[in-house]
Amino acid sequence: MTARLLVLLLTLASLGGCSRPPPDSKPEGALRLWLEKMEESLDDPSATREAYALLGPAARANLEERARRASQAFGHHKEPYEMLAEGWFGLAFRPKTMRSNIVGERATVEVIGADPAAEHASVRCVHEPGGWRVEPELPPLGAVPVRGDGGS
Repeated sequence: MTARLLVLLLTLASLGGCSRPPPDSKPEGALRLWLEKMEESLDDPSATREAYALLGPAARANLEERARRASQAFGHHKEPYEMLAEGWFGLAFRPKTMRSNIVGERATVEVIGADPAAEHASVRCVHEPGGWRVEPELPPLGAVPVRGDGGS
């Protein structure tokens, strides 16, 4: 009985060593996951919440302020994740490679497509206790009118 228990404990311990780190343990993994969730959100609105959770503090603060303004303008409560309007974050190209340059708690992910000369983007990320988070470049608060219909 003791030998079986020992074998079971050793087996469970070895399985823990085989687990993969979460996708957001690296900046490019967090960006890939965020892009996937944004793409999924076109068919599944619940993916927008998941995409929002992958944003960094500056992006969250921007969207929280947008939600506050939209709530005031339209007379009903809007959630910050609802401010991730369709079409604002569509892919201009399909990423082929992603490379991150990490400096302390900040990183820049260089995204390259099939044509490196024409298909290139830089995306900022920040590290939080839960992992890397994406800081996409959002339009300034005064630059884009708030839409109350969720983006259509």
